[in-house]
Amino acid sequence: MRLAIVVLAGALAAACTATETRTVVVPADDACSAYGYAHGTEGYRICAEREAAARRRGRMAAGYAQAMIAADAQEACLSYGLGRGTDRYERCMQREVNYRRPG
Repeated sequence: MRLAIVVLAGALAAACTATETRTVVVPADDACSAYGYAHGTEGYRICAEREAAARRRGRMAAGYAQAMIAADAQEACLSYGLGRGTDRYERCMQREVNYRRPG
């Protein structure tokens, strides 16, 4: 009888354990929000201006070296005020490298 009670208590405890998963949806064209800047802040404004300037320059030519693409992306992410080694910086690098690849 005690074994049944212990097993039942364990099963109930396991059933009461909850895991919460949150998904944050950011508009695809709003990189600055994805980097963690809040709308209406000075950091967001600077990021948006630099992001727009980078988009106007467009993609790089097919012969542009991968190392130069990475260097340009790093420069852009640092100019947005993102610190190296942070999640925001890594997301920025992925986006910036993809924007710069020849299309």
